[in-house]
Order: sequence, then C-alpha cells, then structure tokens
Amino acid sequence: MPPDAIVFHGTTSAGKSSIAKALQATAPVPAFHISLDAFVTMSNRRDMRSDAERDQAYGMHCENLRSTLASVAQTQFDIVLDLVLRDQAELDACLQVLRGRPTYLVRVWAPLDVLEQRERSRDDRAPGMVREQIDHPAYRRPYDLEVDTSLCTPKEGASEIRRLIRERSRLTSQSNGPPTAAGDFQR
Repeated sequence: MPPDAIVFHGTTSAGKSSIAKALQATAPVPAFHISLDAFVTMSNRRDMRSDAERDQAYGMHCENLRSTLASVAQTQFDIVLDLVLRDQAELDACLQVLRGRPTYLVRVWAPLDVLEQRERSRDDRAPGMVREQIDHPAYRRPYDLEVDTSLCTPKEGASEIRRLIRERSRLTSQSNGPPTAAGDFQR
C-alpha cells in the first residue's frame, strides 16, 4: 500500500499545524508536514507595492508548494499537507499531485469566537483574517472528515484521522485501488 496523504483544509488558527505535529508523532512511517504558510512567509506581503506583485508572489508560493509536494509524493514518506487555500483550482492542483496515494481531505475548523480568540493570541496573524476567511465557499465543500478543534486536543484529532485511515484501508483492501481525496474530486 502506498504511503498516505492527509490534506488539512481550513481557516487560519483552526489548529491544522497542531494536529499535523500530533499525526507526525504517531505516523507508522516518517511523515512530512508541508504547509502553505512555509512558502507564504518567504515574502512579506506588506512589501508588495501592487496587486500585481501580490498576485505574482501568491502564484510563486503555490507553484513552490506543488513542486515540493510532487517531490515528497515520489517518496515512501507520509504527507500531511496543511492548506488555507480558497482558490479551488489551486486546491485541486494540489490534490492532483497526490493522485495514486491514499488521500484524505480533512476540514479542520472551530467556531468563529474560538478562532478569533486564537488569532488574537498569535503574533503571526493579522486581526480579522479568520473573519475574512470563515464564510468563504471553499470551506463548504464535502470532506472525508471534519475535525472541530474546539472539542478535541490535537492528539484526539490525530486519533480520529488515524481511525478514518484504518477504516478506509480496510475497505480499500477489498476494492481496486487507493482512496482519493473527496471521492476523486467529485464532491
């Protein structure tokens, strides 16, 4: 069975990175945590002088993310992909890179008041980011699993994801191939 790819999708401050670390700690094989944030922080958005420069930087971030993802996807390592993407085409492009691996699309979320409290406690988040993101249509897509981080610890969220993987692996061993995220992008 090929290594797994677990794709976290959700707003800023939802707890994606915390669950990713918990998953890495319990991975049956080494797992790479690949986060869009790692690429976004390569540039300072405030330094951009125009929308065109911001768009160019965003395109570079997404291209670098996909390139790194493609490299790791060729290895025996599990992947935990951590995304805030609201651009459907970019999300689909990331999922496309993972084809051929068992892939699980997981929404990581919490109620707005919890997210805003977390946002206020972080130095690396601008006020209002969560409120701007939370109602975006990109987060209303079907997922393989949804984890409300206001109701569980990162370790409990990771356990819930591992349970999903075990169940799907058992079903997949009786079918003809690895599961793909959100029903082969049909959702």
